[in-house]
Parts: sequence; structure tokens; C-alpha cells
Amino acid sequence: MYKLVENFLSEEEILHLKQVSISCLDKSTFIPLSQMTSLHKKVLEEARTFTEIPKIGGVEQWSFHADYNQLPDWHQDRDEELFNTTEELSFPLCSCVMYLDIHKLEGANLEIDKKVIVPETGMLVLLKPAVWHRVSKYISGKRHSINYNFWNKPLYNS
Repeated sequence: MYKLVENFLSEEEILHLKQVSISCLDKSTFIPLSQMTSLHKKVLEEARTFTEIPKIGGVEQWSFHADYNQLPDWHQDRDEELFNTTEELSFPLCSCVMYLDIHKLEGANLEIDKKVIVPETGMLVLLKPAVWHRVSKYISGKRHSINYNFWNKPLYNS
């Protein structure tokens, strides 16, 4: 259902991803396989140790800051545009959450079924396709994450 990897990211990788995350704050961007970075590929390698990913078409990425207080309630990661247009469900091969900056955080934990994951800076969480999850209510502190969904094909709106 999920895999947790502590201290997955180095300080340099975290700094780089913080800069990248500015361009995808609260909006998803699809990056085709040919344009995936070494960090995308590092996460993909870890994801392949967790779930079957035979063919990759690209990665969708977006980021969240808890202080925006618009963190997601119960949901499954899916191709949102495809669902909104056709009501067809299409799930990523693997969903990934990387925590870039966690400081004095209260609330905003990742919940998967009855499991509560308390974020830590540098942590990676991998989810299998169609897993229901949410972020609990944010109370205070800093929570900055970047998320990847690996797909075997481009997204509907790509």
C-alpha cells in the first residue's frame, strides 16, 4: 500500500527541489520521460523497488506549502482532467511525496487508511495506484512538500 524512506533526500537535493517547487505550487505539471531530471530518475528507481513500473511515459509534479491551508482531504491520485471531462478513472503507476521542509509542524500529517505518517524533512513516501489518502488538518508550523506521480502515458491535458 505504501513505503516510507527516511532521509531519502540530501541537503543539496532538498535545496534544488525547493527552487523547482515554486513553479508547480498548487498546480500540476507533466514532464515527459525525455525531460525527466536525475532527481525524477532517483525517485523512480526507488519506486521500482516498491511496485511494478514496466514502462514510463513521464512524471507529473506539484508542490504544497501547509501555510496555504489548502491541503487535500481523502482522495486517490488520478488524471484529474480526464476524470473531469469523461468521468474515466486513470491512476498513476506510483505516487510519491517528498518532504522538503518540516519545522515545528502540528497537524498536516499524511493519513493512509488508519496509518498516520508524521512528515520529516528529507522523507519520501511512495503509494501504490488508487490508494486513498489525505493530509490531516494543518494547525501550525512549516510543511513544504513536492509530489510526483509516475505515469505510463501522458496526462489527458498534456
